[in-house]
Amino acid sequence: MEELGALDTARLSVVQHGTRSSFRRRVMDAMRQVVPASGAFFCFGTEDSRAYSDSSRLVDGVLTPVKGADGTRLTQAFGFETKSVVETTRRVYVAGELYPEDERMKLPYFGAHASDGMKHTLLFFLHEGGVLFGLAGLERRDAEGEFTPADAEKIEALGPFVVAGVRTQLAYDELSREAAALRAFSKVSGTLFVIDRERRKVLWAANRERGVDWETDVVPIADHIVDAAEQSLAARAKGDALPTPPRLPSGAVVGVAKIDGDPVFNNAKCAVLRVEAQEKAAPIEGLSKREREIARLLVAGYSGVNVAAISGLSENTVRTYVRRLYQKLGVANRADLVRKLMSPEPKSSAPSSVIAPPPDSSLVDGDETLD
Repeated sequence: MEELGALDTARLSVVQHGTRSSFRRRVMDAMRQVVPASGAFFCFGTEDSRAYSDSSRLVDGVLTPVKGADGTRLTQAFGFETKSVVETTRRVYVAGELYPEDERMKLPYFGAHASDGMKHTLLFFLHEGGVLFGLAGLERRDAEGEFTPADAEKIEALGPFVVAGVRTQLAYDELSREAAALRAFSKVSGTLFVIDRERRKVLWAANRERGVDWETDVVPIADHIVDAAEQSLAARAKGDALPTPPRLPSGAVVGVAKIDGDPVFNNAKCAVLRVEAQEKAAPIEGLSKREREIARLLVAGYSGVNVAAISGLSENTVRTYVRRLYQKLGVANRADLVRKLMSPEPKSSAPSSVIAPPPDSSLVDGDETLD
């Protein structure tokens, strides 16, 4: 009865939600409560490229990140194929069932932690419905004895509750991360990317309309996303009026903001990018180089005389460019132009026969309307 009570307590602890890090700790503590061991680890996530880096290891009560996790896939770190794991209902294996000792120690995870003296490992694959949610495990030193089939059965009994807790935690994390990212913007369209500015790493991405496939939409362009965040933040810091937005395969950057110290992203110094598909990108993308220059100066608040002086053009030529800007952007005055460029809306589905409002009549008459 005492053992049953320990299992029930462990099951209860892993179906509660909280922060991602606290959930990992609760899972490791629950496993060690059911099967005593001096070490435990938990790699968490459905994406092979991220699950190993989102990990923790507990040895003698001390919690640390898994060594050398960045850039290594979970399947590489532990030497398995996801398909072969999720096709069975079984979740827990004594390490010796999967690979010989000499081969196991050549794998990234075991090689990186060989100095800790952990001789025996019990592996707990977190999967359900053909989806792998991560990998947890227990570790023992030689003096603690090997893990047995009975130990594996005890962790198997905990398995459904851990997977249920993982599903809940993933949903909770996704909502929390989206809320943290959306606080930076008033609009929710397009794709959002959250970047750790110090580690130069994409932490999260989402698109409400079409979803995001991490392996195809993020991994191949991760460096470009980080660079786009840096460029956008640098332009904002310099006070650039309408900087040319960096381009990504998914579109153009239309917004950037900092997120510092949010526990949802482990208190990292982050930036969040909002990227719109090309057909919904900022109107400035459709302007010529000279028109962009004039538009930036107008948005920055310069008068027509100053625009002419800075650009090296005559005032009449500036008025000609302003007329073109008004016509291309479908606005009637400078205030509308500023609003259009600083808060771009998706392109209208209205037919092309709609006529844009005429430019300010004072421009036609040659008066200075840009002061």
